[in-house]
Amino acid sequence: MNKNFIFLLTLGIILIYNPCVIFGLEVNKKINFEGTFTAVYQWLNHSTGNFKNKNRGSGAVDLGFSVKFTENNEFFVLGSFASGNGLKDISPFILAPNADDLEDDVKNINGHKQQDNILELWYAHTINFNNTAFKITAGIIDATVYIEDNRFADDEITQFMNDVFVDTPLTTPPSYDLGIVAELSKEPFIIRLLGMTTKDGKDGPFYQYYALQVSYILKSKIGEGSYRIFGFVTSEDFYNWENTKKKKRQGIGISIDQDLGFIKNPFSENVIGFFLKAGWQDEEAQVDYNNYVSLGFNIPFCFLGKKGNEIGIGYAYLNSPDEHELSNTHAFEGYIKFVFFSYNGLNSDLTLDFQYLRDNYKKEKDNEGYILGFRWNFSF
Repeated sequence: MNKNFIFLLTLGIILIYNPCVIFGLEVNKKINFEGTFTAVYQWLNHSTGNFKNKNRGSGAVDLGFSVKFTENNEFFVLGSFASGNGLKDISPFILAPNADDLEDDVKNINGHKQQDNILELWYAHTINFNNTAFKITAGIIDATVYIEDNRFADDEITQFMNDVFVDTPLTTPPSYDLGIVAELSKEPFIIRLLGMTTKDGKDGPFYQYYALQVSYILKSKIGEGSYRIFGFVTSEDFYNWENTKKKKRQGIGISIDQDLGFIKNPFSENVIGFFLKAGWQDEEAQVDYNNYVSLGFNIPFCFLGKKGNEIGIGYAYLNSPDEHELSNTHAFEGYIKFVFFSYNGLNSDLTLDFQYLRDNYKKEKDNEGYILGFRWNFSF
């Protein structure tokens, strides 16, 4: 096991038994520190295809710092420090089995060497009028925070681990680069318009990304639900399949989360949740998938008298363009999360995770297998 991973794991244990390491500083209401230590270990198991059983671990520390100068003005910076890449480097599957930002992800971010370990750094200003809020955020931003968000399938640290149930590789908005977001909120609607300049990978071309998302929050007898539709378009900086001319990427998608209050939860008084995501992308640009759908459930439960535990179940189907050597992908993931403790802002939980993945190829042998893993979090 990587020595840096052991170091991060030890650091997490120290933080649990010695929280004064962090809480020795007095912070007023305008200044806030937040942090998460995450340790993951996964086992890749072969069923079909030309790959071997492997196991890998990783550790990551995310530290956030925010200052609210006034009620309507905020500065935020988020840093991430990681050890190990887990199965990302050796997995034969198109979808990443751990969507978290790991060692290689936080270095030379989008080709910016001076940006190592800095994920977000932005300033936001809000204007309130007539029960309406208009917010502008500018700086180094993460577009996945604003586009295709979802209550039950959006967080790789506390929910699903596989990329497809976090930020789908089909319509994934870019992360950690210069951009600006305009958000207009007036119940029950939220409208977001986003623009970014970024790169296609660390060595790819610079391009512009624009997205618009409209959300409707529905409150009914069965519970709350959020219904989102979004569209995106890029500049013409992606080569087509023949590598002869550049094309733009464009697509649309939906993201829905809905409480199912009409279904009695036998494990808890909390309501079962349902999510549905779907999207389409122009297949003329170089893409692995041009349409997909994913759906699943979030099931809260009590364990040893403690609340906050949950079960997540998700299935996804992704289809590839006709010219691609890949035909389609099936993905299933189920996890169960146990809360160790939650006290005065300190939280710790353990997640046991199972993933089944199958990449079906047109000519080559299919890749099929499953991944077992655990994830331990400590946050404040």
